[in-house]
Formats: sequence, C-alpha cells, structure tokens
Amino acid sequence: MTSRIVTHGGGPHMDDLISVCIVLAMNNDIKCVERRPVEPEEIADPKVWVLDQGGVHDPENRNFDHHQFPAGTRRCTLSLIAEHFDLKDDLNEMVWFRTLVLDDTLGPIKTAGELGCSATLLKGLLRGPLNDFVLARFEQAKKLDSDSELVKLLSAIGTHIVTDIRNKKERLQLLREKAEIGEVNGLKVLFFMEDVSDPKLSINAYLKEAGKNAAVLVVNNTRESGWSLSRVGDHPRVDFRRIKGENDVLFVHANGFVAKVRRIEKPAIIRLLETAIV
Repeated sequence: MTSRIVTHGGGPHMDDLISVCIVLAMNNDIKCVERRPVEPEEIADPKVWVLDQGGVHDPENRNFDHHQFPAGTRRCTLSLIAEHFDLKDDLNEMVWFRTLVLDDTLGPIKTAGELGCSATLLKGLLRGPLNDFVLARFEQAKKLDSDSELVKLLSAIGTHIVTDIRNKKERLQLLREKAEIGEVNGLKVLFFMEDVSDPKLSINAYLKEAGKNAAVLVVNNTRESGWSLSRVGDHPRVDFRRIKGENDVLFVHANGFVAKVRRIEKPAIIRLLETAIV
C-alpha cells in the first residue's frame, strides 16, 4: 500500500521535521512528502500520514495533530509519533527529545524555565547550523518524492534515531553481563573492558538501573590499543596528572580528567588509579 506524508507548509519546526524522519524510517511504502494544508478527505484516509495539522489524533487513520489538546498538554506530534511506534519510553531518556516536546508544547520561555536556562541559550542550542540547514531545505520544499536527496537524508536521520535506540538496548544488556564496579581508595570505579565502539554508550543508564555512582570509568580506547580512564562528574579527588610519566601511560589531558594507557591487565590499572585518586 503506497502512502504519503502531508505536513503543514510555512516554517517547519524540529517537532514536525523529526516526526517526518521517523515515519520515513519506519515505513518503506512512503512515496512522497508534501508540505501543504491537508484536504478533508485525507483525514480519514489511512494511506495519508497527517502530521502536525488537521486537529485530529487518530493513529489508526494516521492522524497525528496535537493543537486540539487543552493548553498545557505535554504531547506534540513528535511524542505522538513516538507513542505510535512504541519508542516513547526510550526517547524520553534523551534530553533532545524531552526538550523538543517541551518547546513545542509550552513554548521557549516556560521550557527554558523548566530546564534552568535562558530562552536565548535554549534557542541557540536548538537552532545550530545543522538544524538550520535542514529546516531551511525542508521549508523550501512543497512536494518531495521518495527518491529525492532530502527525503533520503530525512529517512537516514530517522533510521539513525531508531537504530540508536536498538543499540542502546543491546549495549545495556552487555553492560549487565560484563561491567564490573570496584572500589579504589574509597571511590567507585566502573570497569567495562570490552572491545566495542562508543564504549560509554548506555553507561549512565546502566548506573541508574543498578542504583550506583562511579567516580571513574575504565573503558576501551577507541583511538588506539589500550584503555581510557576518565573522571566522572569532575570528581575533585580524581586527577590523572598524578600518573603522567608512568611507563604504561600513553596520554594525560592537561586538565587531568582523562588518561590513556596501554592494554594492561586490571591489577595494573588499579595500581595507577590508586595514585590518581587521593
């Protein structure tokens, strides 16, 4: 069944843009994306994904608008799409998602207040050069076929979002199986010494799940063979400059928050940490 997406024209926001990305990633049958007012008959047509307009929330018929909700409702098109594809719980763990939902439902002033920052800072964070570029390209479009370069880019962004969720779940399971939490000089150290890319992926979620804190992480060094030792939360008792010059130490940052060491065994790492932690 061929389908299309119809979202509003005019100036787009990250809410409707990322909603389009996710729908494209989750549906191979989308043939075009149109930016125009929705026609009445399209509201009842399940082959048409109506996003951020139409005044209807009816997932069965592919309608995902939120403007008809009472003031203060913290649900926007992006969160409705996340709910529909059972991604909401996972996306709620991501600051960018929560921020976009708040910004689109409460506005920048209230959102900035909840986040403890200024509206100017919030706008600057949400409208960086990459976001501005894609939004500008999307605003210029009226109708995009599935083989257009912009639709391919949006689909790739959506696929990245969905794949990132899957990767985090898989990594969390690996952490449950392989991570170890030890103690050095009275501070907790998390050892995750597996040869994986992006070794810090899901570590915060793992620590939260385990009800643990850690002052130091020991993970794979992805730049060269060895281990990366890093300070968590800028803990004042941890300074890797204390181990600079040791035989197995390859690099220490000038500010002392990270060190790279050779692929040494865990007892040797602990001996270095005993010097770095006072």
